[in-house]
Amino acid sequence: MTQKLAVASLESVKSSPLKVMRVTKNITGRPVAEALKLLQFSNLKLAPIVRALVYSAMSNAENNHNMDVDNLYVKEVDVGRAFALRRFATRGRGKSSRILKTFSKIRVILAEKLPEKKAEKKQKKGE
Repeated sequence: MTQKLAVASLESVKSSPLKVMRVTKNITGRPVAEALKLLQFSNLKLAPIVRALVYSAMSNAENNHNMDVDNLYVKEVDVGRAFALRRFATRGRGKSSRILKTFSKIRVILAEKLPEKKAEKKQKKGE
């Protein structure tokens, strides 16, 4: 049986991918309730944005895929570079240097933990 997945994504977040990864590395593999709690009390600027994205993925799982919210966990968070605005700053002696204002893409994938089946031990016939 294939595992059900719920996905939510943002295409252009005004921050570099490294800064987004600082927020998202702590929530991967955790239950959704715990991840939302961590993001709620985080002081980083991107925490509310990522929290809203996780909440959106949770709503997608509940409404579109009929998944149980209590069994959801953050399977994966993909962070990538979207685009960069190019700006110029003046330097000495009439020169200029380039400034890149980078944007990020974020994709959150939630999965449902399946109840573990107890493995039955097969006993040998002679025992």
